[in-house]
Amino acid sequence: MKRIILPACLFLLVPIATAQLYTVTDLGPVTPTAINIWAQVVGSNNGQAFIWSRSQGMRNLGIMPGGTFSMAGGINDLGVVTGTADGPGTVTSLIPSFPNQDCSDLIQPFVWTPTKGMQGLGTVAGPEPAPWDGFSDWCTLSFFATGINDRGEVGGYTGPLPDLYQWAFLWTSTGGMTTFGSSFTPTFANGVNITAQIVGQSVGEIGNAVSWKNGVETTLVDLGAGSGLDYTSSANGLNDQGQVVGWSTTVPFYPNCDLDITVCPIHAVLWTGSGAIQDLGTLAGDTSSTASKINFFGEVIGSSGNTIDSQELGATGGAGFDGTVPITVVGRPFIWTARSGMRDLNSLIPSSSGWVLNSASDLNIWGQIVGEGTLNGQNHGFLLTPRTLVQF
Repeated sequence: MKRIILPACLFLLVPIATAQLYTVTDLGPVTPTAINIWAQVVGSNNGQAFIWSRSQGMRNLGIMPGGTFSMAGGINDLGVVTGTADGPGTVTSLIPSFPNQDCSDLIQPFVWTPTKGMQGLGTVAGPEPAPWDGFSDWCTLSFFATGINDRGEVGGYTGPLPDLYQWAFLWTSTGGMTTFGSSFTPTFANGVNITAQIVGQSVGEIGNAVSWKNGVETTLVDLGAGSGLDYTSSANGLNDQGQVVGWSTTVPFYPNCDLDITVCPIHAVLWTGSGAIQDLGTLAGDTSSTASKINFFGEVIGSSGNTIDSQELGATGGAGFDGTVPITVVGRPFIWTARSGMRDLNSLIPSSSGWVLNSASDLNIWGQIVGEGTLNGQNHGFLLTPRTLVQF
């Protein structure tokens, strides 16, 4: 009889689907944003990007020469970190009539490696002239990095400027930085996977979830698909299988949400690789939810609550659509699986731990989750590890 030998790593994957409880690791008074397969965690610590691992502890990544701050937005499985920092940098012009600009203080994406440290990527001007008169200082346009894949490709979006001038971008080591999307509605790129598929929000007058790949833009269906009415939606994360998560309004945008998106119920949703949409619902007693990340095995994290937050970056206008970062739901962090549905992460940690979990920002292939909460009333970052998983 032929003997079948399975790789040992497969046995470690089995508990992930059935894990019901987590252990909590205190990361200290920090804001975690991302975690990779090796349980390396990155985020912000008192105005500086950091990287943390169980074996090496906390390490601040510093700031760029001449800069004042840094914040990490993503880390890939090779340990390369991306984020946003200020410091000297160059704006490369994509407009024939406009020259490159050297800036003494430019808010720009960076990549960090253990050998080369933090390197600014600069920004770009364009692809078309600014849609208002008198603007010539592209040094004032900020670029924010949101994610990095295992090929080292960085995705993100620009800060807001008047008249809804806001773009998504992709940076590669061979092609530099390119912008895409539309300057009306604002465009956000919230995640990039190994195939360079990017997801975010763009398209049309009110904004919809979008996927970009090989230069082709695809609008993802929303919860109003087939109704003939305008709903709005956003894609916040994706995995290497092409599954996408985010949110969609549950009622038509007009006349329900056009003046203020924060009063409009939204639900966390999952788009399959074929583009079908699934409503993930909310936790009991809540009216809104949004999904932020999904791992290789289809585990989804997000937040469920009754308050929608639109964190503006200095522009004015309708919340969530006029020069803002992607909106979030303030409430309780959740994990969703096809088997168990949506569960409050607070119900999956020891009640005697002293923790109240407030938000979940990322998870890895093993089901480990990072986020923010309070420990005995103090704001701290956390790492959740399924109890049946061998800890790194």
